[in-house]
This record gives sequence, structure tokens and C-alpha cells, in this order.
Amino acid sequence: MTDSKDSPDQNQPPRSAFAGCLILITMAVVVMILIASAAWALKKQSTSLASFTDLDALPTPIASAVDHQAGFNSLVSRLEAFKHEVENGRAIELALTPTDLNLAISQYDSLKSFRGMLSADSISESTLSGRIHLPLNSTEKLPSVVCSILKIEQRPNNLNGTYNAKPTLTDGKLILTLKSLTPTQGEIPDPFLQGISRILVSGDLEEDAPLQTLLSKLTSAELRDGKFVLGFNPAAEAPSAKEEADEMANKAKQFAALGAVILILTMILLFIVISRWRKSRITQ
Repeated sequence: MTDSKDSPDQNQPPRSAFAGCLILITMAVVVMILIASAAWALKKQSTSLASFTDLDALPTPIASAVDHQAGFNSLVSRLEAFKHEVENGRAIELALTPTDLNLAISQYDSLKSFRGMLSADSISESTLSGRIHLPLNSTEKLPSVVCSILKIEQRPNNLNGTYNAKPTLTDGKLILTLKSLTPTQGEIPDPFLQGISRILVSGDLEEDAPLQTLLSKLTSAELRDGKFVLGFNPAAEAPSAKEEADEMANKAKQFAALGAVILILTMILLFIVISRWRKSRITQ
């Protein structure tokens, strides 16, 4: 009588030798598609950027307090008076000209990240206009072999041009929304413009920074009579953009989910490869 432990299960169907190979091939195809998609996106992005960017950087003019001494002194006095009234809960407005905005960028460290990047030329009833310089993703640091395979030019990509924008105040954040952007050459695709259209002017500020504390108390920001007017009214509520923030958060979650799926597929493929390699070592 044969011991059941030593005899194979006669009812168990034979295992297909191609099952593991089919899974491995499927996963390999998925990974190759992802790699090809990434390469295509990189190629498309580099070609698109080269069509409207410059090799040379053209930083925007930086205003000098020496050349505008009287204007700068007036700006400092008006800012201090505005801050004092806001802190004491009294209604007040601060009207800023394009020159005031340029001096604020050049002289206040809280706005130093915008030096050479943004300057204001004029203000109408609906838009703030000026010059812009944005260093975009450069292909100079890409490996030469990648550029050779994809036929990508290794070059800097500087977006130089003029803009029309509308400043808004939401949840204590000052945001510059680009309505149009005219580069020195070519034309900017609408999807790209939408991707960079919101410039968070107060983005580098700490929550307890004096300027951020002041912005969080303001109740209005508008363009009026050729000036950018900030206002505080103790009887009014500060503007909010909670719905927009929720929408952006949902988009971020979708991208995170896609990244998780890609990671899981990659890990499964790696697991299969390692398992088959171990089995081949055992059978040898």
C-alpha cells in the first residue's frame, strides 16, 4: 500500500508551463507601454517648449530705490499706515501703482523670488500687464544617450515675454492669474498656459510672516483707476476658494492613484521575475 503523502494528487490538474510566461509577458508589455508613453511625453514636451522659448534668459527690469527715492519713501509710509489701521481693526484701502509694485518686488525680501521674473508696466480696469521671465524645464541635463535616441536638443528653455493678468485674494493668499502670455517667439499652447496660469505671489511666505499675517486679514483686492487696490473692512468677510481647492485636491488624489497602480504593477513584475529566477536556480 502506497503512502498517500508520497503519491501525487491524481485529481489535481496539471499546471500549465505557459501560465507564468503569459503573466510575465503581459507585465513586461505593460511596463514597456509605460516607458514608451513617458518617452513620447518627454519628446512632445521638449519639442513644444523649443517652439516658444529662448536660449537666452531675459530677466525683467528690477526697480531701483535710488532712482525712485521719493516714490519708495511714500510706499514705505503708506504700507506702515495701512498695516497699522488693519491691526487696529479700522477700514482702509491701499492703492498701488505699477511703480509701487516694482519697488515692492525689488526692496522687500518677502517678494525677492519674483525679482527678474515679473515686472508691472500698466494697470487697466480688468488686467495688470507687464513683462515676465520664467526658466522652464531644461533638456541640458538629460543624458546624451536619451537625447540621441529621442532626437531631443539639449538646450535651456527660457520663457520671455509679456503678460496680462488679474490679481485675486483668496483665503489670505495673493494669486496672480495669467489671462494671456505673449512670448518673444512662437505661441504658447492653451494647455500649457493653463498649467502655469496661477502664480502664488505669497507662496514663499511662512504662516507667521508679517506680510502673510496682513494678507490673511484683508477682505478685498481689485484693479481700479489704474491701480492695484488692497482693502480691509472689519464688517466684510475675507474671500475664499474652498470649492476650487477641493477640486484641485481631487485631481491630486487621481494622480496619486495612478502612481500607485504603476508602482503595484512594477512590483508584481519584479516579484514574478525573482520567483522564476529562484525556481530556475533550484531546478539546476
